[in-house]
Amino acid sequence: MFSLTPMQYQWLVVALSAIALLILVIVFRRRLVASLKQRQIGQAIRRLGPKVHHDLLVPDGIDGVLVADYVVLTHKGILLVTVNWYEGNIFGGKDTDQWTQVLRGTSHRFNNPLHELQLICATVRSLVPNIPVSGIVLFAGDCAFPKDKPDGACLVNDLPRRRRKQVVPPRFETAWELLLAKAGMLRVN
Repeated sequence: MFSLTPMQYQWLVVALSAIALLILVIVFRRRLVASLKQRQIGQAIRRLGPKVHHDLLVPDGIDGVLVADYVVLTHKGILLVTVNWYEGNIFGGKDTDQWTQVLRGTSHRFNNPLHELQLICATVRSLVPNIPVSGIVLFAGDCAFPKDKPDGACLVNDLPRRRRKQVVPPRFETAWELLLAKAGMLRVN
C-alpha cells in the first residue's frame, strides 16, 4: 500500500470535490437552467407594472377554479399573463383550435392557448367590472414563430427591458385589491 503526502492528499480532495461538483452540475443542469429561466421570466413580468401577483386562483363560475400564472396591475388596467413552455417552431392562428409545435422534425399539436386566456380574462372581468382586463400568452421556452405571431402571443424578448414609471388610477388600485380579496377566498391552506 502507498501513502500520500499532505500536499498530495489536499490535491486528491480538491480533485474529488471538483469531480463531484461536475457530476452534480451535469445531473441538475436542466433544473438549474429552468430555475434561472423562471427567475428571468418573473423579473420581466415585474417590469410590466407596479404590482404583480403569481398563481392567482379565480372562480370559473361552475364550482371550478382557473389559474392565472401572473396578474399585473398596470396604468391601463389588469394584465393577465399565462406562461407556456415550448421549444422549436410554433405555428398557429388566433382563431384556430389547434396549434402545432415542430421540434426536431416532429410535430405536436396542442390547444390554442389564447382560448383559455380569453376565458380567464372574461372571468376576471366579471369579478372587477368596469376595469380594463387584457392578457398575453408568454412563450417562455426556446421557441419561435416562423410565420406570423398571433396577437396576444409573445416571447420573453418582446417584453420591455426596463420598468416604465406608471401612474395607476385609484379605481384600478381598488379593483386590484378587490380581485386579490376574491381570489384569496379560494386559497387552500
